[in-house]
Amino acid sequence: MINRYFMAFSMIMAILLMGCRNKSSNHSTPSVSIDTNKKKAPGRIEFTKEMHNFGTLKEGETVAYSFQYKNGGSSPFRLTKVEPTCGCLTVQFSKEEIVSGGSSTIEVIFQTAGEWGNQVKSVEIETSNGETKTLTIGAFVENKNFNMDLNNLK
Repeated sequence: MINRYFMAFSMIMAILLMGCRNKSSNHSTPSVSIDTNKKKAPGRIEFTKEMHNFGTLKEGETVAYSFQYKNGGSSPFRLTKVEPTCGCLTVQFSKEEIVSGGSSTIEVIFQTAGEWGNQVKSVEIETSNGETKTLTIGAFVENKNFNMDLNNLK
């Protein structure tokens, strides 16, 4: 039974990853200029990992994961929007400017109280230069109030 849940959860996560992966990608090639008054390339947020699976949790647990990122561009940026899509998520992050080559984390805290089954939640991120990213967490939450044998429903 849990194998079916795991397979379903894995398929959902794969679909979400493929659908959201290119949402904020910039595929344009930067122009090269010989002008001595070159503009610095904007700051670019680069996450080590944009998705985390907590596995199987029990209803009522509170878990956290820190998404690590760095500034892969030449100019500094700030996080201007860090918005969870669910009230069960809390986020903690630095409001300080991230300089070129600098790094930081966004901690996502998931409170499973009242949750059950496969859960996929996200956090929308936006930087001061307009770049957007989506962080995703997932889990299978066991909740004794919703555990039933579906075969008995036939």
